[in-house]
Amino acid sequence: MPKLIVRQGGAVREIDIIKDNFSIGRTPDNDLEVRDSLISRRHSSIVRKGEDYIVYDLGSSNGTYVNREKIEMKVLEDNDVIRVGDSEITFTDDRPRPKTTILKPIVEEAAQPDMGHITDQAGNRYIVEHVDDVARSYAFDISEALNKGISLREIRKEPVGEKADKESKMFFILFQVGKALSAAPTLDAMLQISMKLIFEVLNAERGVMFIASAKDNTLVPQLAYHRGRGIVPGSELHISTTITNQVVTEKVSIITSDAMQDPRFMEGMSIVQFNIRSALCVPLWEEQRVYGAIYLDNLAKTYAFTRDDLDLLTAIANLIASRIKQEDLREKLRKEELLRNNLAKYHSPDVVEMLVKHGSEVGLEVSEREVTVLFVDVESSTRLAEAMGAQNVAALLNLFFEMATSAIFEHKGSVNKFIGDSVMGIYNAPLEQPDHALAAVKSAVKLLKEIDRHNRQFPDRRFNIRIGINTGTVVAGNVGTHARMEYTVLGDAVNVAARFCKFPQINRIIVGPGTYEHIKGFFQVKDLGDTVIKGREKAMHAYEIVT
Repeated sequence: MPKLIVRQGGAVREIDIIKDNFSIGRTPDNDLEVRDSLISRRHSSIVRKGEDYIVYDLGSSNGTYVNREKIEMKVLEDNDVIRVGDSEITFTDDRPRPKTTILKPIVEEAAQPDMGHITDQAGNRYIVEHVDDVARSYAFDISEALNKGISLREIRKEPVGEKADKESKMFFILFQVGKALSAAPTLDAMLQISMKLIFEVLNAERGVMFIASAKDNTLVPQLAYHRGRGIVPGSELHISTTITNQVVTEKVSIITSDAMQDPRFMEGMSIVQFNIRSALCVPLWEEQRVYGAIYLDNLAKTYAFTRDDLDLLTAIANLIASRIKQEDLREKLRKEELLRNNLAKYHSPDVVEMLVKHGSEVGLEVSEREVTVLFVDVESSTRLAEAMGAQNVAALLNLFFEMATSAIFEHKGSVNKFIGDSVMGIYNAPLEQPDHALAAVKSAVKLLKEIDRHNRQFPDRRFNIRIGINTGTVVAGNVGTHARMEYTVLGDAVNVAARFCKFPQINRIIVGPGTYEHIKGFFQVKDLGDTVIKGREKAMHAYEIVT
């Protein structure tokens, strides 16, 4: 059985070649993982053809060598030494077999177009290039140059990166003009402009732009284009998922110049079924994120795309991804502003900022927790309505709600709801607040001072309030229906606070035993003794805060 003897860093290991397509590379998904920074993610492959084993270089950055000669492909013989990076791999084959003729790559010489950088690599049926390599090659600030009145044609005379001598004038100009696509009014319009431009300069027959789903990252066709028919439904174009999945997963750009003979894609059913000859696919990439992919193919021609085409399409894909990122950010800011405005109605500004910052991490699911609940209502609001009139009372209640909300927010509480002429505030939910009972009492003291100031300033519009506060374990979370939900707290502790709010004392603060245990030592307290509360069988101890 053929074997590989791998020598790396003084270690030696033997591996049987038991697959017809044996991959070698830096990542764990290869059949032979070689942990070496000089090795590409998918560096080489050894493919069985009949009785022969052929080693292919997969467009690696640092090349594949056999017996110290750089190769694109070679039929292996017993004791051939393959070198990738700093690793030495000896191929051994003790099978008795007659000497065979060395296979040569099939190349359609008569029909091949100008292959640019591939002309000196006749056996290279595909090219793989990581998008980071392309990004480093075209790091250039076009806006600064244009602000100085320098044209694209003049800029092109200057070297641009280490690959300047290999880039065509058309590519550079098209790359810079592509930035103008970001001015398209909508994302869909920009995608259409991009695809039409791509078909103007590349020898593609069909093309599909995919956007990765935000839910599960699956590729969803966003725009499909056919050279003869223009924009078509995505369902009409059957493309190679083998290629697109590899592009998105590994963040690489790929050319396969003869997909039917490409050892990496021979198992792809779509390639065989739909007779795909040439394909070019690049990720929609921006920094470290992949937003989707652009796929092009040609069903009639092999070697339809060149390395310049790959660089060009990769650059355009980066521009498209940048626009998608901008759209995502704009939508995120819009939703955040909407959330912020809604939260500001119920929470203090610092709580709003924390809720927006943490988002779903806050944990709005239903759960048991200790909270402090504050109820405050206007005493004899019905009598006030008779004496002042409905419109004046409405204005007075709005003033009361504003004062109550301000006092609750000042101590990081949340206004849970307005109930007629009452306000319900909660502390320690949804965010944790260690001193929640003390904060609730401080809010109540603050509110009483504001009411007293108002009554002295406007004696003809004076009103009184009652305040009840209680601390205990409740169920907190979102309750309601699918059509309407709200965050609230439920439980006996809430009911007791509401009953305390009905005590006869006006402009006083009544608290329960749970609150008292948390605030004793901070305020003077008057013991009201046990009191019977409506709806409860057992009496409950009550206290009054002395202000």
